[in-house]
Amino acid sequence: MPDFPPLLRGMLAAEPWAAAVEAARTGCDGGLICWRGGATLDAAIVFAPEVPLSEAAQMQSLTALALRDGLGAIGPAEMPVHLTWDGGVMVNGAEAGRVSAISPVSEPYLVPDWLVTAFTIRFLPVDDLERTALWSEGAGDVTPEDLLESWARHLMHRLSVWEEARARSLHADLTGCSWEVEAGNAGFVGLDEGLGRLRRVDGAVTLDPLTDLLEIP
Repeated sequence: MPDFPPLLRGMLAAEPWAAAVEAARTGCDGGLICWRGGATLDAAIVFAPEVPLSEAAQMQSLTALALRDGLGAIGPAEMPVHLTWDGGVMVNGAEAGRVSAISPVSEPYLVPDWLVTAFTIRFLPVDDLERTALWSEGAGDVTPEDLLESWARHLMHRLSVWEEARARSLHADLTGCSWEVEAGNAGFVGLDEGLGRLRRVDGAVTLDPLTDLLEIP
């Protein structure tokens, strides 16, 4: 069993996403991590927000950045990892995983009873030019358990900073590792102060709020 930081606890689950949502619905405390290793690492964590959904939704971005931090800490130093605004994890220019989030409410002004973020990342190679896996990119010494532990440590660190600075603590890092910026997406303008996506459509700038990415059970 991976060694988690204080305030976090782990539970093996055949379907981590579903298990975390079920636990959240039954009123479990925040900090539960449901996970499964193997060809992919799948993990989901339960949050107990005390802020409106417009801010709580930032946990999806925080989860993604913590995953990138965790990979950077234990993976090859030369392995480039970028994030797409909508949850894609890009390794060396190809998609290697995704981050997502689910909330019981959709109204941005409501404080949700719970929020779950989840990620999946591939370890075993796949036969697809547009997708990759960690072991295809020189991270053969990294195991799913190693990455889960590293992600959890970086998650707690980013959470402690976020509690003081909110979106400001994520904005610069998200911009710096943005796949849209790296790939030269002409329509991508940047992120607004709430980490929403600003994009140019027919000469006008449109805002896609982060809450648009949330799934509703």
